[in-house]
Amino acid sequence: MSARIKWQDIIDRARDIVDGYDGGVTVRQVMYRLVAEGLLPNTAPTYRRLSSRLAQARRDGLFPDLVDTIREVHVPPAWPDAAAFMADMPEWFRLDRTRGQEWALYVAAEKDTLRQLLTGWLAEYGIPVLVVRGFGSQSYADVVRDRARSDPRPAALIYLGDFDASGSDIERDWVERTDCWERVERVLLTDGQVREYQLPPAEGKRDDPRWPGFARRYGFDLDRPVQWEVEALEPAELKRLVMEAVDGYIDREILAEVMAEEEQQRTQLATLLGRQ
Repeated sequence: MSARIKWQDIIDRARDIVDGYDGGVTVRQVMYRLVAEGLLPNTAPTYRRLSSRLAQARRDGLFPDLVDTIREVHVPPAWPDAAAFMADMPEWFRLDRTRGQEWALYVAAEKDTLRQLLTGWLAEYGIPVLVVRGFGSQSYADVVRDRARSDPRPAALIYLGDFDASGSDIERDWVERTDCWERVERVLLTDGQVREYQLPPAEGKRDDPRWPGFARRYGFDLDRPVQWEVEALEPAELKRLVMEAVDGYIDREILAEVMAEEEQQRTQLATLLGRQ
């Protein structure tokens, strides 16, 4: 990689990357993709420069909006008056679209950067999305465990995480502490996928105590820690892999029946409110 970065070319490519997602994208996701394509080095100073350049491009009106999952403005829903609220009520109504399915399915992501994509893809199915955020709190694990155990159906977990020394252990830790799953399937990212898609490695953490065991397990050089990010995958392929895994748990005839009932009740609600 050349030491001199042509930032206009980087911004143009970043714009194409953002336009390729059907959902919000973070600066971190854009960075992962550029690193995976060999266009930027995976360093903290480069990330800061990319963030600054993209921010300026957005201020100039030359770049689409990005998602900042930390600095969101959390505003309670509000309406100008009761009439406006009643007019909106039918659109807010939803049934539990997982009703009648054999499995109580959950999809978990190691990092918050995937949350908005997953919630958008899975909204149609009513599937809960979990964000583990590394070695998550026991309180969060307890909430998930209690929710899953209160459902009479067997619980299944589809998991998405980075392929690195700590990422593998984060999944193990989460599954053990929630202790409620009949089935666990790691959809992303695996050693086989790294090789199949020829994803370039980023430098791993030399002080990660899990690295030696991880390196021995997969035959990596102990002196050269490496890691791979889920976001390095093309968005269309990432979505395909997730939805293919989800599809194995969904009875579409049952889903269609629930959605038809939902629409019928929504129409009834709109009619009732129109008579007030």
